[in-house]
Amino acid sequence: MSDSVLKKFGKYFLLDRIGEGGMAEIFRARLASPGSSGRFVVIKRIQGAYSNNNEFVQMFRGEVQVTMRFTHPNIVQLYESGEENGQQFIAMELVEGRNVRQILSKISQKQQRVPVPASCHMIEQAAAGLNYAHAFKDRITGEPLNVVHRDVSPQNILVSYDGNIKVIDFGIAKAATNGDATRAGVIKGKLSYLSPEQVMGESLDGRSDLFALGIVLWELLTGKRLFVAEGDNEFQVLKMIESCNSYVKAPSTYNPEVPKELDALVLQALSRDPKKRFQTGDDLARALRKILAIHFSDFGSSDLSTFVKKLFHDLIVEDRKQLQQLNAKAEDLIALGSQIVTKESLAPAHSAIRDATRITNLGNKFEKSQITNAEKVEVAIQPDRQMKIPVNRVSPATSPGARSAPAVPPPVRRSQTQTQISNPVPVSESNGIFAGILKLAVAGAVMAAGGLWFKGQFLQKNDPAGPSRSVATSVPVNPVVNPQGKSARIKLRFFPDGNLSRTRATINSQPVDLAGGEFPVAVGDPLELVVDRPGFVTYRKEFTVKDTDLVDGKDFNLDVKLEPMVYGTLTLSTVPDLADVTIVSLDQGASGNLQKSVILKTPIYREKLPVGHYRVIIRNDLLNVEKTFQIEVKQGDVIVKNGIPLEAARNPAGKR
Repeated sequence: MSDSVLKKFGKYFLLDRIGEGGMAEIFRARLASPGSSGRFVVIKRIQGAYSNNNEFVQMFRGEVQVTMRFTHPNIVQLYESGEENGQQFIAMELVEGRNVRQILSKISQKQQRVPVPASCHMIEQAAAGLNYAHAFKDRITGEPLNVVHRDVSPQNILVSYDGNIKVIDFGIAKAATNGDATRAGVIKGKLSYLSPEQVMGESLDGRSDLFALGIVLWELLTGKRLFVAEGDNEFQVLKMIESCNSYVKAPSTYNPEVPKELDALVLQALSRDPKKRFQTGDDLARALRKILAIHFSDFGSSDLSTFVKKLFHDLIVEDRKQLQQLNAKAEDLIALGSQIVTKESLAPAHSAIRDATRITNLGNKFEKSQITNAEKVEVAIQPDRQMKIPVNRVSPATSPGARSAPAVPPPVRRSQTQTQISNPVPVSESNGIFAGILKLAVAGAVMAAGGLWFKGQFLQKNDPAGPSRSVATSVPVNPVVNPQGKSARIKLRFFPDGNLSRTRATINSQPVDLAGGEFPVAVGDPLELVVDRPGFVTYRKEFTVKDTDLVDGKDFNLDVKLEPMVYGTLTLSTVPDLADVTIVSLDQGASGNLQKSVILKTPIYREKLPVGHYRVIIRNDLLNVEKTFQIEVKQGDVIVKNGIPLEAARNPAGKR
């Protein structure tokens, strides 16, 4: 079980802590905005104690510099990096699964071995990811970056429950652009997974990573640790690695199911001489694919998925239940913070009173009690004091040709105590001039209120029409009438029914209060109903309530069927690799699909988009290059557009 966190971190909301290392901690998270619960991410950040350590910070930034540019199915995708409250962080793809170390530990508890084809498939996919990193070139200059991971180990190879493999944690990677990530005499990486050249402090290339990957393959096939000594004797481990040619035995020594071709492959990967190993990750991946085709031709990602799901079945159920609960709590807390900010923004005239009584944006200080009562929290704001208006004033609505105003009931007389202003906000003596001004303002308001109340009483007594024509202090909601004065009440029935607090409706662009269950409309007038609910397609309907629709004075019922959003995904990268992307829906108004433009930065990885047609506008204003094209997203689509070349813009930057 992970440790729940439930607090805001920049634009993200941390859900729980899923890992903690020597310098960093790792969280599951989501965006800290209402309705953004469908996309989870991983936040990796430097622990506070190391935030001022330049070496750790540079190593962390090195991971960003190297892997932010990668877009490969076998490497975890990084979305963005930044600094929040003095802590460096990376937001990256969340992989639902387990790492190879966890798989080895779990299978050992069951006294079983990982199936040979599953082992080959995992390492073949990891080799493909490493090959991409090793061969990666700068997309502007075309120069190879000569990336070396330097920390390939079971902990840094993830296996998703869908059977996909992801290499993670390039935190100590070396690239040609960022210089050595190590100092002389300092060995980085997990000791038992170092290559002989790492032990000797020699220069490294991709073949060092392939040696480490060979160690992981050996351990998967045998179920044993390769370079490990009693009492964790580090010197003994280093000697084992140095003499690997004589120390390493063929995997079939411990597992008779390993074919001889696979024995030869593992021993070649673990050769002490880099020249005798596989020279590229692609060479290793091809050799493994060949063995799979010969001996395990029916094995694929779905079989690996079945193996992992069966191995961790109980944990998967428990983990998903926990994630759902954490996300539900986070959604309530986020909605609570948004609700408070919205309510405060509606009453700017009450700034002095609001400052003394408001509930502030809670930020990182949400309390457990607020999780269940998020919708009941209100901001304490003093109500406006409404004054009675003399009835002998002519309203513009009564002028010739204008619509007649709806009838209103007579006002309720207030007693003298009801017209008094409530206790003023306490003002500190140290506020000086401000305190005096506020006292004068309050006194003036009391006098004005008293004068208007007296004037209203005098006019009511002298008005020949009597008090029935006076305007009420608070006008209740009345049926909207057309020129013929006909009105009706409409009742909405939602399918599926849901949380109405998250449902927004308007009629002819006027907000509708759904709490009452019904509301007034004019008979015979054209009406347009628009309903929004997070996770559903915007509902639009144009209609008119006719006399014939009203039987025996009953309410007019309107069924609103909300269709769930159906999505596809878009993965996109460009040349040059940094650009702004605006995704505009071309289906505005069609099928009720009202969508705001999506604004992102490249590279984009598996961005969820509702089904429909879109215009994609890519632009780099610094280089004044751009590209525009259209896509159609269908249910379940996985659209991949990588390496799109941007062309010289037709117009100068900023003049579109």
